Amino acid sequence: MKKVNNNYAASIERILKAEFEYCRKNVVYWANNYCVIEDKDSPEIIVPFKGWDAQNKALQEFDENRLNLILKARQMGITWIALYYCTHDLIFNVGHTVVALSKTEDDAKELVRRMSVVLENMPEILKGGGLTWRMTATAIYITDGNLTSTFKAFPASPSAGRSFTGNILLLDEWAFQEAAEEIWTSAYPTINRPTGGKVIGLSTIKKGTLFEKLWTENNAFHKIFLSVFS
Repeated sequence: MKKVNNNYAASIERILKAEFEYCRKNVVYWANNYCVIEDKDSPEIIVPFKGWDAQNKALQEFDENRLNLILKARQMGITWIALYYCTHDLIFNVGHTVVALSKTEDDAKELVRRMSVVLENMPEILKGGGLTWRMTATAIYITDGNLTSTFKAFPASPSAGRSFTGNILLLDEWAFQEAAEEIWTSAYPTINRPTGGKVIGLSTIKKGTLFEKLWTENNAFHKIFLSVFS
């Protein structure tokens, strides 16, 4: 009986590792099979994420482009989509750092909370990669015992972009962040590296802002628009 149990455990371990490696290569598959989203209108509140075409396409486009600018309508789940992408990067590239900037400290803490919800609901994937994680109010750490991935969230401020070197810079509700131009001027060089660095800037529109300028002008950003009709 002990040998049978050992063989069973070894088989499960092989399956988990194989699934982990498949998810590494396919962020859309991973999100649709292992991620959750909060639905305030559902009795369960936390429900499995099943992306519609526009959401899945956005995930794929994040993967294919270094500079991403997303104009969104409200209640489209795009912040969750961006967090899925960031979480995927941290899980499957242990040692990476994602830095998120939000309007306020409460908004920054909310991003951390949401990522923790995602992580809490994918024990199979974490086990397949031999990973554990922990959180504080403003950060999440994912480790394999040797290297550690880090997600740090900050409120937007003029000095926010100067003190980090990240693999991904997430700018949430970018059009509504104070000192957005100063932050961008200081933050962009930290992620504009020959060997890597990615930007995901998302927001609803606000006239007269850096976000509007970047959205309307011809530049290097890959632009994504999600509306209620997407």
